[in-house]
Formats: sequence, structure tokens, C-alpha cells
Amino acid sequence: MPTLRVSELLQATGGTLLSGDPSLSVRSCAIDTRRLAAGAAFFALAGTKLDGHAFVGDAARAGALLAVVARAPSGGGPFPAAMIQVDDVAAALARCGAYARQRIRGKVVVITGSAGKTTTKEFVAAGLGASAKVHRTMGNLNNELGLPLSLLSCPDDAEAAVFEIGMNGPGQIAFLARLADPDVALVTNVLPAHLEFFDSIDDIAAAKGELFAVLRESATSVVNLDDVNLRVQATRHAGPRVTFGRAESADLRLEAIEDRFVPGASLRFSHAGRSHSISLRIGGAHAALDALAAAATIVACGAPLGPALTAIARTEPAPGRGRMTHLPDGIIVVDDTYNSNPEALASVLATLDASPAPGRRVLVMGDMLELGPRSMAFHREAGALAAQSKVALLVGVGPLARHAVEAARRAGIEAHAADNATQAAQTVPGLLRPEDLVVIKGSRGVRLELVVDALIARRGEVA
Repeated sequence: MPTLRVSELLQATGGTLLSGDPSLSVRSCAIDTRRLAAGAAFFALAGTKLDGHAFVGDAARAGALLAVVARAPSGGGPFPAAMIQVDDVAAALARCGAYARQRIRGKVVVITGSAGKTTTKEFVAAGLGASAKVHRTMGNLNNELGLPLSLLSCPDDAEAAVFEIGMNGPGQIAFLARLADPDVALVTNVLPAHLEFFDSIDDIAAAKGELFAVLRESATSVVNLDDVNLRVQATRHAGPRVTFGRAESADLRLEAIEDRFVPGASLRFSHAGRSHSISLRIGGAHAALDALAAAATIVACGAPLGPALTAIARTEPAPGRGRMTHLPDGIIVVDDTYNSNPEALASVLATLDASPAPGRRVLVMGDMLELGPRSMAFHREAGALAAQSKVALLVGVGPLARHAVEAARRAGIEAHAADNATQAAQTVPGLLRPEDLVVIKGSRGVRLELVVDALIARRGEVA
């Protein structure tokens, strides 16, 4: 992050300087003392389980120069060299993020959506990075705490910044979008995710569409014409737009997708009278659509498309987001363990169905969480769909996935149930055969990465 003086953070937070020299400078910001670097500002957040005020001393011992607190710490210290008192530490962090946003001179891109937003963010960052210095959200720091930290860490010399934002309820996207104040905004798609927090997919669409609603008229929206919900939501922004999809009217018109896991998906699209082709290092039609959305976002930024597509083609998937590992005996494991919902799982099954596989097609399926009252029905449908998609072996992990196992068995395929990821990690390696193509997918709360780790540990990895 750029160096910020205590006086600047004092002004941004609207707080009171309890102690220290306002001319002191901090080099980073943190909310967790375990990830705090020397010279940092520590924001003492009060959570549901832990209160950051209890860790002000730890922050000082880790080298924190400044603490932002809601109350003066008690005891004999040690304390950071400077302390700012505010009414609400989380709100103060957001205000500091907004202050940092004003310092960013390059294009700011904000991406949200029900699925694919992190992969799309990585594609956009890689594409823009072919011709500019780019800052991006690291990991999944995409909420009301993560976004301010991402804004604060943006270097002064960044020529573009790409931020991902997520939500768990209405109003959150609008709050984050106002904080980031994007020049270019994309909603990847609207799917039945987070139904635990919303009554219908229309409500999810309206919440995601808050990004378009608060977008400056001078900013550019990037619109997925294949998603009817987004065609409606995009009308909430009156400014310029770049469109993508299969429609003849799309600025970037999808012409073809090769839907496969190995060696990766590919797509062809046309833009400005020219056809472009790209082969990815990540499998699935969903990844190809993420790449198309990224290309449209890069066009909206005014960056050169040719070098961007080359960079996107070289982008490796992050762990949990479609990364492929080749094991001995020709086994291929697709690690898609970061998250899951019915539409995303259906897309993965379609890719599994279309992918050439010398051995069996195997699905290790964890519970899909946050789906509300229809959870059991969604899982039963997933088990039946797996059987229709040439899956020869299904392993369901978690109480909800048992419904998928039962449906798969009724459809006549081999299916096993595991209570949790630890149990699955013990049983799955022994169920596999040479040349199996194995897809592992579930909501991140199920922790199916344990199964991936167990397969690599027990069977090794091809160099």
C-alpha cells in the first residue's frame, strides 16, 4: 500500500488522536495480528467471537505503529506508538478505504456475480496486466472488511485496479460499490445461490443489480446479454455499456465453446468485425464464459485486446477453482472445491459429460450450502443429473449430499456417502481406478480440499 501518515488516517476516520505523533507514517493495514507487518495500522474490530481490543498489545509486539480503537486500551501495554479512537472501528475502516480510493488514478474495475467472479477477476487482472501495472483483490477479500483493505493496499503507481465484491444480503453490493466507485462494473451472472438469505432469484438479481444502480453515469457497465435477469438489472445504469453473449447484438458475440476439462476449455468470439480464439488452462464452459466476460471488461477499460487474450490464455486456475492435477496411473483430479450451487454443479456435470475420459467419470460432491428450503430437492436433482451425465461413481460428502447419493443409487450408478471431508479423504483414494477423471466440488464450508490433499499425498503427483 502507499505510505499514509497518521494525520491522513485521522482525517479519514474522523476520530480523535489518543496518543502519538500525527506525522508518523504507516505502511500497511491489518485486522488480524497474525497477518500484521511491522509499521502497520491495526484496526481493533469487535467481532461476534473475538474483540480486537484484546489484541492491541499483540499488535504492538508484532510491530504495529498505529491502533484504531473504539475505546482506549487498559493495562500497562505495550501499545502502538499512536492510537486513534473512533465510534465504530468497522465504519472507520470503510472510510479509510474510501479515502484510499480517491488516491487511485488508474481505471477501477468492480466485479460481482453468483459464480465465476474470482476467476473472472483473475482473467481481467491478467489481461490488463499485459499492458499496464495492475492491482487486484487478493484471495477473497470481497466484503465490507476485505474491500477497504484491498483499496488501502493499492500502490500509488497502479494503472488499473480490479476488485471483487460479494454479498450475503440486500444493500451490501450498493455499499461496497459506493466505496469502490468503479469506472467499469461487471455482474457475471445471477444464479440460485444465497437462497438462505433471499426469497427468490428475482431478489438475488435485484441485490446484484445494485452495482448498476449506484454506478456513475460516466462509468461503463459490462452486461451479460445471455442472462435475462442482468438484461433487466442493467437498465438501472444510464451510462455507456459493453455487452457480451450469444446475441447477434452483443459487442463481443460468442461464436463457439469447446466444453472440456482436459486440456482446458476454448472459445471463439467476434468483436469489431474480427474473430478471436482462445484456449484456456482451466476446464469447463463456465470458465470460457468467464473469459468472455473478462474480455468484454478489458474492452470497456479501453485496453488492447490482443495482448490481453494471450495473458488470459496463460492464466493458471487458483486452488479450488478448477485446478487440474495429474496423478500416477493416468488419474486426473479437478479441484473445484471453493464453492458450489445447483447451476454451477450442473455446468460442471455438463463439462464432465463432454470431456473425453479413458477411465470412469467420478464426482466427489459436497453439500451445497445457503440454498434455503429447497436444499434437499436441489441435492436430489443433482444426484439424478449426475447419473444422466455419464458419472460412473459418485461420492456424496455431508448430510445434504446423502440425498444426491440416494438419487444416484436409484438411477443405477455406484454411489457412496461420507459424513464429512475427513471421512471422504480416507475412503476416496481407495475407490479410484487408473485413468479416472475425478471432479471434486462442494461449498467451501465442507472443506473438500482435504480430499484433494489426500489424493495427492497417497497417490503422488506426476511432475
